[in-house]
Amino acid sequence: MPDTSTTAALVAVVESYRQDSGAGLLAMGHDHALLKRWCDRTVHWSDITS
Repeated sequence: MPDTSTTAALVAVVESYRQDSGAGLLAMGHDHALLKRWCDRTVHWSDITS
């Protein structure tokens, strides 16, 4: 898992790319706050395995 400053830099790059290109994003991760910020919809693993 990257440290806080690396995560912030990555978020900035991805956000900039998304805004400039209109691209979508499929993300998987453990940082639920970040995923909620990035994604219009989220699915928790337990929702699809039960």
